Amino acid sequence: MLMLEGWLPIIMLFVISACLIVLIARFTRNHIVFSLSALLGLVCLSTILYSIFMVGGWDGMAIGFYAIAAFLGLAIGTAISPFVKKKDGVSG
Repeated sequence: MLMLEGWLPIIMLFVISACLIVLIARFTRNHIVFSLSALLGLVCLSTILYSIFMVGGWDGMAIGFYAIAAFLGLAIGTAISPFVKKKDGVSG
């Protein structure tokens, strides 16, 4: 039985974001993956700052945890992406 309480949604967001970046790296060029990762990383960092300064309290902490998990997933997925074997027809 899958229980969606505790840390499970945060861990799943981490795993899903890392897998999506690796999957994108398989089908696109490296500069697209790095540009997308940089853009999404900035979105995550701005969400963290928004949760700290605008929301505050426990609600802001929850939003911050989700943003940190997504950011770490992006970082791990981007670090793994150069080692992913490219699909035929995709160069560089």
